[in-house]
Amino acid sequence: MDTNQITRDDEIIIVIGPTGAGKSTFINHALGGDGRGIGHDLFPCTQEIIVQKKRLGNPPRSIAFVDTPGLDKTGSIDWSVVKQISDFLERS
Repeated sequence: MDTNQITRDDEIIIVIGPTGAGKSTFINHALGGDGRGIGHDLFPCTQEIIVQKKRLGNPPRSIAFVDTPGLDKTGSIDWSVVKQISDFLERS
């Protein structure tokens, strides 16, 4: 993910949770999507951090939704995912 996509003017929403919790589905619906390309089981679809931006609200503001991999791909906390999120936050 290119953190250069995020600017100081963006409102940032980072969505974190276990695999299958609906993180990608929530972002898809918040952005007005139809749910295509989203996993519908407990197999992880999001393998890396993904940023999607859209102007929302009145007056419109730039919102950056940050989708993260599930924290529990192995049945317990996946610390490599925690590190990936931490590194992303440092760069943003």
